[in-house]
Amino acid sequence: MVDYREVPLAAFGSKSIVRIRDIDAVVHNYRIFADRVAQTDTVCGVVLKGDVHGLSMAAVAPALYEAGCSCYFVEEIAEGIELRGFLPQSDARIYAMAGLLDGEEAYFADHDVTPCLNDLDQIERWNRFCGLNGRRGAVIHLDTHMNRLGLLDGDVDKLADGFDELTGHLDVEFYMSHFADIKGDDASGCLRQLDVLNGYLAELPPRPVSFSATDATILLDNQIFDFDIVRIGVGLIGGAPSASRPVSPDAESALEIYAKLSQIKWVAAGQPVGYGGAYVTKRDTKLALAHIGYKDGYLRALSETDAKPVGAFMCVGGYRAPVIGKVSMGMTTLDVTDVPDDVLKRCCCAEVVGPNVDMKQLADLGGCYEVLVALGRPNLKCADFTLREFESGFGSMR
Repeated sequence: MVDYREVPLAAFGSKSIVRIRDIDAVVHNYRIFADRVAQTDTVCGVVLKGDVHGLSMAAVAPALYEAGCSCYFVEEIAEGIELRGFLPQSDARIYAMAGLLDGEEAYFADHDVTPCLNDLDQIERWNRFCGLNGRRGAVIHLDTHMNRLGLLDGDVDKLADGFDELTGHLDVEFYMSHFADIKGDDASGCLRQLDVLNGYLAELPPRPVSFSATDATILLDNQIFDFDIVRIGVGLIGGAPSASRPVSPDAESALEIYAKLSQIKWVAAGQPVGYGGAYVTKRDTKLALAHIGYKDGYLRALSETDAKPVGAFMCVGGYRAPVIGKVSMGMTTLDVTDVPDDVLKRCCCAEVVGPNVDMKQLADLGGCYEVLVALGRPNLKCADFTLREFESGFGSMR
């Protein structure tokens, strides 16, 4: 029998989902990355946006700081303000990647958060503010033809021609950019972006550069792509470009999710399951409902239907239970035919993410890590524990 965690009813209380966060695993994964990029004399920064994919900045950020991390990236200034509350230390540098939106200048200054400036207007506004209120840091985001955040060719030319005037009151700490696609085996797109970046850097005054993120650090040649600062995101929590391309054999998943079961019943072969009858049973089938659905981030893309025969699975007592029929807003139908009766009687829940259900496999099927972020937000149906809290109260893994 494989290892699995028996979650007692007492852990759920009035909730239907239990979430277990392993902060030690986050630190462990950070050290894997830090050791790797140290080989190219590169700083290992961390991306904590989305509340660290739902794992809680309040828990993760101080632990990473104690582990030696001093470079943090968030999305908007609101996240930066929250993070600064957890990291008041002056050597903890916080960067907001969404940029300097209208009216935010004073918030960046008051909370010592550095904006990643994404267009000429943002550069001009921040430079003007700092001219009146004191010199401050800035990062300039270069769009290497991803056509999302950052300055494109013409604006880079203007920045290069007027750099001293446009940034006269700023300390430009580094340039940054972002890859559009690095999940497969074809790095040609990354190389094209690298050529664009090198063209920009040839025009601009020299500064450090941040280009690589989680996927790039794993898949691409560090000597070519890492530059000076890498930005590690979902790799911190055990995610990776795909299930077949993990961060490291030693990387650990930092999250487990369990959902209560109900409504165990037999249906005959040939019966429709769920909305639209999108799945028809191929045999006499024992069904169970797991009380997690798309409002909790468990996406419909994870469903097995007749039109899409490859879906996700959960585990009950270590046994696989395929997801069949369309995922509903608050529940998901499982095929538990192959789960022994005594296991179903003993186990009150299904493992949604955990030792037998790799979060990377869910990301491969669903496209991203939504379920982690969704359950990290305030959710009335989710009981939340750190691993230490859970094991001190309810016992260790079976």
